Amino acid sequence: MHFPQGATKVIAVAELKRPFFTSYSTSLWVRFLRFNLRSHKKLEDDLDELGLTPPQFYVLATIGYAGSLPFGEIGAKMLVTVSNLTGIVDRLEDKKFVARRRDEKDRRVVHVMLTERGAKLYKSTIPLFEKCVGEIFSGLSKADQKLLSALLRRLDHEPAAK
Repeated sequence: MHFPQGATKVIAVAELKRPFFTSYSTSLWVRFLRFNLRSHKKLEDDLDELGLTPPQFYVLATIGYAGSLPFGEIGAKMLVTVSNLTGIVDRLEDKKFVARRRDEKDRRVVHVMLTERGAKLYKSTIPLFEKCVGEIFSGLSKADQKLLSALLRRLDHEPAAK
């Protein structure tokens, strides 16, 4: 068969009956990733009705629960860099949900706090969030949810294997 210059050959690949991964842990990771993406999409859709993105909600929930926090602490709790957090906080500030305040003892430190409007949104959003998460995990019994929580906690605290 002759292909024109620059054309890409397409090779037929036989359909595999089993996953091509050789380790069970890789298949487990793919299942976990799929679940994470699907559940994140559901949360995203539910929060969209309130005009919030999941990262914006996470900032509101973090400071709603803990109170005024410095940027660095919010970033550490959310596992994001301060530079990524800046845009999220900018958008929340534009919507009048949060305000920035410089630390009185160290002017380099900037705290983020909920405004009155942000506190109301936080309080009204928590039930929606809990309903969404409840639906996501509704396929598991309470006992299975506790077991999954314990397993994930153990994975989160164990050092990665080398």
